[in-house]
Amino acid sequence: MEIQEITLPSSKRIVYVEIERKQMKTSRLKVFPDQTIKLSTPRSAPVEWIKEFLKEKSGWIEAKVDKFVQTKGYAATVEIRNGMSIKLLGEDLIFSVTRSNKKVVYREGKVIHVCSNDINNQGNLLALFEKWWRKESLVILSAELEKLYPIIRKYEVAYPKIALRKMKTLWGSCSVQRGVVTFNQYLVKAKPACIEYVVLHELVHFIYPNHSKQFYDFLSIHMPDWKDRKKILDQDVVHGL
Repeated sequence: MEIQEITLPSSKRIVYVEIERKQMKTSRLKVFPDQTIKLSTPRSAPVEWIKEFLKEKSGWIEAKVDKFVQTKGYAATVEIRNGMSIKLLGEDLIFSVTRSNKKVVYREGKVIHVCSNDINNQGNLLALFEKWWRKESLVILSAELEKLYPIIRKYEVAYPKIALRKMKTLWGSCSVQRGVVTFNQYLVKAKPACIEYVVLHELVHFIYPNHSKQFYDFLSIHMPDWKDRKKILDQDVVHGL
């Protein structure tokens, strides 16, 4: 397979692009969640053109790679057993799995109790836990939304609805037309200050839909340390939260 090496403009990191020549008229560049980079291009495309094209797209490639790196820690727990842990609001909580006729999940201090009549059925335990986690996430994120909403209320923005999704590449998203903010359901693994940053970031989009200078100026006025919070969030996620 043909490979091209490029240097990312900001980090100066060297990455490799897989070149796949096909019977096609236009080129297609993709960055995948595992940070694999592929360029599908017409068979006749000259090597020099490919090099120049990738150089022009290096900033876009770096942004995509960074996004996948930053969000890779946002994943559900894949197993629930005694002594295993998961973060909530930046703190490690320990699972305690107990056999019980009543299926229930509850938190007691830094312990998450998962009770079921079949403690060896990981599918059931995970389903129980996920239901509890989504409920907890909604409580936490709804409280943050309520706290920060007054910042945009003065601009005649209606109180937005909140939704949770399993998202591989985003902390949150905003649909201005539908009046909905959607958050990664595992965002609440992060520290409170970082969660606050993400919530405000999405709310500001109701005023400035794009990442314009005005968007960041407004964000900086209401959260002067947002860059520090984002840096902490990025570092935590890279290390698996």
